[in-house]
Formats: sequence, structure tokens, C-alpha cells
Amino acid sequence: MTCYACSSLHKTFFGGSRGSNKLVMPDMVIMGGGGGSSSGVGGVFKLLNAKKEFLSCVFANLIVQLGITYYVMMNFVPSSDSKQNISHLMLFFTQIFIIFILAFMPMPAWLKFIIFSVFSFTFGIILASLKKTIDPAIIKTALAGTMGIFGAMFTAGLALLLFGVQLGIRFGLGLLYALILLILASIVFMFMGAYSVAAKGFGVISLFLFSLFVIYDTNSILQRNYYGDFITASLDYYLDIVNIFVSLSGNSNAP
Repeated sequence: MTCYACSSLHKTFFGGSRGSNKLVMPDMVIMGGGGGSSSGVGGVFKLLNAKKEFLSCVFANLIVQLGITYYVMMNFVPSSDSKQNISHLMLFFTQIFIIFILAFMPMPAWLKFIIFSVFSFTFGIILASLKKTIDPAIIKTALAGTMGIFGAMFTAGLALLLFGVQLGIRFGLGLLYALILLILASIVFMFMGAYSVAAKGFGVISLFLFSLFVIYDTNSILQRNYYGDFITASLDYYLDIVNIFVSLSGNSNAP
């Protein structure tokens, strides 16, 4: 359940305010005419054209950060189990701290990029532990599956805009509440000593939820005014992709 909660809290509440990353409700800014509609093929293409530079920065940064995580994951050698649990706990709290820094502290893009890179590096260390229990072939399959799911959900997000569907804060909160319930259920099963029995089910549900988050984030990124803050937008996608990968890897390895 790596960073599920901080992922959802960040993408549901944070980002998008000019000169600041204070806690805000996402203001849905549609790049359209007087009626504010972006429905229809023409409206969607106008929207993509208006945000092409911003989206280029989002995906360029996303590729870099995922590259950092992948490189660290494949080259880092995990420590012993006892030390690994302690280090993962420390890294988990470090990641939460980094997300709140990115969310609340105004800073230039270059500094955000560096902090994001540290976040990606720490995620790579955590994901490196997968190599101890999961076959490398499964990891590669999970990577390919993750990219396929992301591409399909991104397309679905565009399709919703094509039909004029706007996913607002209520939809995001619904996903967040569902994820919190999933986390609480997994904790209960852990205390009961039956987590391994339900692990595959939890993995399927989390995979479904984070696939929906890609749709929600695509809808939001294309409508919300981030005022050039492409780091926050790419962090949303990064967290979705990493958690989809974790879910796929766990399900592929489950009996």
C-alpha cells in the first residue's frame, strides 16, 4: 500500500494556485468560448492545443522521474529484512514530508524538480524490494501492463472531455473515501493475520481505483489552471503510475 493515502490526498486537494501551493479546491477552468464548454472534437483539440506546452512539460518531467525510479529500482541492492522494514518506514515518512512540502511551500520550478527527483529516488529504493520476491520477467510484464493501462485511461479521460463530462471534487473525494476504506480493510486483515488470503483482492481493487485516478487526473489537468505548475500535475500522474505498477506486480506474484 505504498503511499496510497498521500497520493490521493495530494491529487484531490493540492495544487493549482498561482504563486502558491496552498490547500485549494480545484477550480475547473475550461479553455473554451463564452459558454465555457470544451465538449466536441473541436473543443477538445482546441483545449489540447492551448495546453500543448504545459502538457509537454508534464510528460517530459514524468518520463524523467519514472526513469529515476526505474534505474534505482533495478540497481539498488535491498538490505536484510529487519533493516529493510525500518528503512522503508523512514522513507515512507520522508515521502509524506516531501509531498506536503511540494503542496504547501511556494518555490521555483527548478527547486520543485530537485525535490521531486529526491522523491522519485526514494520510491526506487522502496520498489527495489520487489526484486526479492518477484521474478524479473513479472516485473517487466507489470511495467508493460502499467503503461498500457495508463494509455487506455488517459484516452478515456480525453473521451470524457469529448462528451463534455467534467469530473469535479465530489468524484475525487469519492475515490479518496474508497481508497481509505481499502487501506482500513487491509490493516484489519493484517491484524487478523489473514492479509495474504485477501491480498489479491486488495490488489485488484487498488488497481481499479488508481486506473480511475488516471481518468480523474487527466480530466482535471486539462481543465484546471495550474498557472504553469507542471511539477504538481506530473506528480499526480507519477503516483498513479507507480501505484498501478505495485498493484500489478503484487497480483502477478500472488498464488
